Amino acid sequence: MNGFTRSAVADFLTRVRATAAGTDAGAPAGVDDVLADLAGLGLAPGDAVVLCLANGVELLRVQLASLLLGLVPLAVPPSTPWQRVRALAGHVGAGVVVTTRLTGAEPQAPVGGACAVPTGHRATPYRPGEILLSTSGTSGMFSACVHHVPSLLHNARLHAEATGITAADTLLVNLPLYYSYALVAQAFAAYVTTARLVLDGPPFSPGAYRDAITAHGVTHSSVTPTIARQLLADPGPLPSGLRALTVGGDRLAPAEVADLLAARPSSELYLTYGLTEAGPRVSTLAAHAEPAHRYGSVGRPLPGVRASLREVQGDVGELVVESDTVLLRRVGDHSGRVLLGPRTIATGDAFSIDEGYLTFHGRLSDFVVLRGEKVSLNTVRQAAHAIPGVVHCLPKVVNEGGTQVLDVHLSVTDSLAGGEKAVRRLLNSQLLPAERPRAVFLSAADPETFRK
Repeated sequence: MNGFTRSAVADFLTRVRATAAGTDAGAPAGVDDVLADLAGLGLAPGDAVVLCLANGVELLRVQLASLLLGLVPLAVPPSTPWQRVRALAGHVGAGVVVTTRLTGAEPQAPVGGACAVPTGHRATPYRPGEILLSTSGTSGMFSACVHHVPSLLHNARLHAEATGITAADTLLVNLPLYYSYALVAQAFAAYVTTARLVLDGPPFSPGAYRDAITAHGVTHSSVTPTIARQLLADPGPLPSGLRALTVGGDRLAPAEVADLLAARPSSELYLTYGLTEAGPRVSTLAAHAEPAHRYGSVGRPLPGVRASLREVQGDVGELVVESDTVLLRRVGDHSGRVLLGPRTIATGDAFSIDEGYLTFHGRLSDFVVLRGEKVSLNTVRQAAHAIPGVVHCLPKVVNEGGTQVLDVHLSVTDSLAGGEKAVRRLLNSQLLPAERPRAVFLSAADPETFRK
């Protein structure tokens, strides 16, 4: 029905562990009790359920048990306000939320270590074998993507082949399992390859990350560019047992790619691009096997994925992706990313293509007019990230007396020297006059914060 079987899921869960910072450390991996609890809720195959659970083994267990029963789960961050959870359930037609929270006077039924809370909404039937995936927040808080589970497993296989994941690997997951990057490219990839999985939790710190790799024999890890920059800013080396590092979720500057390769000269480094609507991974660059002039690319499309451009300006256009793993449809609020036709989606991202290699230039919404000039906010981010000690850059366009101006908010480490004046000087040395910010604001990098 969807590529999962009870025996394979039970076997997979025996290969899942949590670090001390993760949830469910030492929890039993059995799925039968959860299956029985879910079956007792009176839901029919195709009914949607919202899972508001911590990022850990219990979330995986309930999610996979739901799929085995033909239910259609939607996982959301555990910090989501309860009123927003209920509203989201209404938008997607879910009559039940599975959570560990105390939610008030609603009747509750046990589901594993959590409980099921009715929402009062009439369940909207989907098809067994479908799953709902949240986006990263750029598409509206009350929307979700409907995917066919076998297509996600196919995407996981493609990603595993592109990044060299095998049954001999141990994968570390410190990204949220309620988003597609960690769920498909890591958890589902471990399922289809029979690799082992280690779940870590926030807060992220380079020291704890290294300790988890050593303690659990981790050989393969996926991180965001923000985490990659924190690792580069930290003087400690990564353990030699970490064979492969994958970076996805945004773009690294070529100099940062070179620094990561120099820090791990005998290891593998993969740069990937994807989005939830695409199912999710689209392309991969094996940076360790490419010449330096390709470090700004996110590689070639995965097998079976076709990439083309809709014209925006010059050689840059909106990336259009055609793939068997593209979403089936959207539910809830709609966004600018749309299905152009069967299995074809407009990504909303600006790219160029050179000899089949894809280069990301920013979101289409990143292009704004400042002082009469068209400016890419992604260019501003790249300039900021080239400054040692800058972990995260947030450009903000502000309306001042009817004129748009740019402010830049930077999260920085203690190692950044010189303060705001030094940072502004370094930024201005790399930016055109129209790209230079009106003001630069510095704040200490929060080790508990990471972006998808």
